[in-house]
Amino acid sequence: MSDLTHTDLLPLPTLHTKIVGRNIHYFEETDSTSKQALAACVDGDVFIAECQTAGRGRHGRHWHSAPGLGLWFSICLAAPLPGASFAAALAVRDAVADTLPLTVKWPNDLYAGNRKVCGILLEQRRKWFALGIGLNVNHQSDDFPSVLRHRAGSLFLASNTPWDRQGLLKKLLENLDRMVLRLRQGESGRIREDWIHACDIIGRYIRRGPVAGQVTAVDDDGALVVQTRSGVQRVTSGDISIVG
Repeated sequence: MSDLTHTDLLPLPTLHTKIVGRNIHYFEETDSTSKQALAACVDGDVFIAECQTAGRGRHGRHWHSAPGLGLWFSICLAAPLPGASFAAALAVRDAVADTLPLTVKWPNDLYAGNRKVCGILLEQRRKWFALGIGLNVNHQSDDFPSVLRHRAGSLFLASNTPWDRQGLLKKLLENLDRMVLRLRQGESGRIREDWIHACDIIGRYIRRGPVAGQVTAVDDDGALVVQTRSGVQRVTSGDISIVG
């Protein structure tokens, strides 16, 4: 279905996928693509919006989604699917790797240099996941709210060239489809190891609130195992600072 009368995302070229993108739903504006995905309960359906009025990031934060500049979409996937957020980060990184190297930052963000360009959020309701991805594509600095300009980035700002959103969306969905297939074929362990390597976090000294120490491992759920002066602690989420 489509609620858009004009967009550079339409018509999307034929996808070479088996699961992701079986049905694609476009909206000029919606509250949250993940909310739409969780209500759909159809494996592989994709919900894309030019603008979200209540887009969500981690910890309930609002995700700024400027119309026509980024890619804001969610995929409905049947649960369980261990490793989905790890796989998504690698899929996004690989989709732009030929033009721009991105860094995977624990737990689920992608950076160009020291600026965040992509956030990933996995939400579950009963037997369904919504894998939400927000990718800043053709933003210039003035397109971000003033409070975000010192830390938010985009593919355009990092590469100094405009990006074809339609072609990028196609590549993203095809990469994500391959990752979902690998997860369902039992490759979650290998994908997790690739993600850990991409995060480059083991051996680093980090701080999160009162917890400070060296990361000695990443457990099966993606939590950091941190050796502190007072013993081993587990950091499951939140913003961390790398101090060494």
